Amino acid sequence: MRYLKIDEAKPGMVLARAVYDSNNRLLLAENQKLTAEYIRKLNLWGYPGFYIFDELSEGVEVEETISIELRNRGVEAIREKNIDEMLDVAKDIVDQILSNGIMAIDMIDLRTYDDYTYRHSVNVAVIATILGIGMGLKKSQLEDLCTAAIFHDFGKLLIASDILNKPARLTVEEFNIIKKHPELSLSLLKKRPKISDECKMAVLYHHENEDGSGYPERLTSDEIPLFAKIIHVADVYDALTSKRPYKEPYTPSESIEYLMGGSNILFDEKVVRAFMGCVPVYPKGVTITLSDERLAVVYENNANPLRPKVRVEGGEIIDLGDESGNLNLTVNPSTVVETNYSNEMTALVTEEKEDTRKVILIADDDVEGVSFVRAVLAKDYCVRVVRTSEDVLSYLDKKSNIDLLMIDVDLGKHGGLRTVEMIRELYGDSIKVMFMSKKADRQTVVECRKANAVDYILKPIQPIYVATRVRMAIEGLDEDLS
Repeated sequence: MRYLKIDEAKPGMVLARAVYDSNNRLLLAENQKLTAEYIRKLNLWGYPGFYIFDELSEGVEVEETISIELRNRGVEAIREKNIDEMLDVAKDIVDQILSNGIMAIDMIDLRTYDDYTYRHSVNVAVIATILGIGMGLKKSQLEDLCTAAIFHDFGKLLIASDILNKPARLTVEEFNIIKKHPELSLSLLKKRPKISDECKMAVLYHHENEDGSGYPERLTSDEIPLFAKIIHVADVYDALTSKRPYKEPYTPSESIEYLMGGSNILFDEKVVRAFMGCVPVYPKGVTITLSDERLAVVYENNANPLRPKVRVEGGEIIDLGDESGNLNLTVNPSTVVETNYSNEMTALVTEEKEDTRKVILIADDDVEGVSFVRAVLAKDYCVRVVRTSEDVLSYLDKKSNIDLLMIDVDLGKHGGLRTVEMIRELYGDSIKVMFMSKKADRQTVVECRKANAVDYILKPIQPIYVATRVRMAIEGLDEDLS
């Protein structure tokens, strides 16, 4: 079997996994042959894709991490706000994963827009449990972790459905309401003695970031409980890989890239590294293209997550992990950035053409690195590049209406921090600033926060991470990860 995106589906294909609606009612059974009408309806209901049987994926078996029955029990318990049943489901999730000896997550969950909140909570519980196993937690700790994870978004059920299920981006006011959900969750659990204080604190703090930019209390690194750090990573991964009315899902590889890019800023690096050992970059059953342009499906994963065992058309199984014979064969990256930009960096103040897109000014003297970042962002934004502090001030003097300044902390003789101080003296806080740096020490992060930066990105920069954080910085919202 293999996973197929909805826009790649064709009539006559045969389902390898059953499809359920948001009330856990069977829509299409396993072995059902797809018709044009079935595909149209699945697309209309918001399914991102499904598993099919075909010749290419013959012999590929993708195991459920937990049974469909247990998953559906969890969804129903959350929907009904049945706390006692949710506690039982959490213990059963741990028992089932341990008894099955599952150490990695290969299955891509199939769900619609409108059951996102319920299935998301079950998914996060499953991912967090497997991550906890990978980090060596004991069974009693896994049960507490899984319990905290299944309750992590419980407070969202107290938020008006027109905000929670809004089929568009939230306003700032609406997002501020969403950000209350950790405290709302705690209020629902506070008087439950069966739920440990460790669970409750993990629920409250699962949106705290390593650099202190999270919520509700802006905790930093060592102040954040381990369970909260684990749930944070699991939560963001599942949110990124989910299709929403306003965004397409990221692939597992893109989502892992985002987690890597946010290490030591949003996420604990040790947790991210452990996560990468539990969630494959290329899950079994995912269709990929090899560097020789052959289509393949992931057959099995190896110790090196970038070099799985694959099955190509014709039935041949190729082990990319066997570098003695396949060293020159790789998986094509899921996102290819095409650019016609030159590596030469200039201020471009007098050479700009009319462009109605949002404007990003990048200030960095790293020619190769900034050219790459520019290429990543140029599809969606009007990107301008300068290389010195003086060029930044000169550009702003002539064109101060930029939407975001991305500036290297170590820029030129003044440094990025001092340059931003001068900008604040001239323009106040009207210009949004995102710092870039090779350093993630506490002092640098604190100084960037004092400069009222909207974000802070570590080098080397990951393309998916920077593209997502830039969009969030410009729009002022972060609901993709809430």
